[in-house]
Amino acid sequence: VDFPGKTACCGFPIVTINEKASLKMVGNHTSTAKDLGASAMVTPCPLCHLNLDQYQDRAAWMMEREIDLPIIHVPQLVGLALGLDPEELKINKHVISTKKLLTEISLKP
Repeated sequence: VDFPGKTACCGFPIVTINEKASLKMVGNHTSTAKDLGASAMVTPCPLCHLNLDQYQDRAAWMMEREIDLPIIHVPQLVGLALGLDPEELKINKHVISTKKLLTEISLKP
C-alpha cells in the first residue's frame, strides 16, 4: 500500500505533553493505512512501533471506530523473512494481535 503518511510523525514525541493530539495522530495513521487496504504497518523506529501498537486501542476508542492494524518492527519482519519463529521475535507480545497477519502469510501465530 502506498501510504501517504509514511514520513509523517507518529506522535510519540508529544505523548507526554499532549496525549490527545498524539492519540489523534496514531488514529489517523493506522486508520488511513487500514482504509487503504494495509494488513499491517511496518516501522523502522522503535518509538513509532511502541506508540502505534500500544496506543492504537485508545485511538480507536477516541475515533469511535475499529482499527485493529498490527504494527511490525523492521527487525521482526526481517526475522520472519529469515524463517525465525514468531514467538522468538516476540510478535505474540504485541498489544494489537498479529495472529490474523501471521496466518495470512502462512506462519503459525
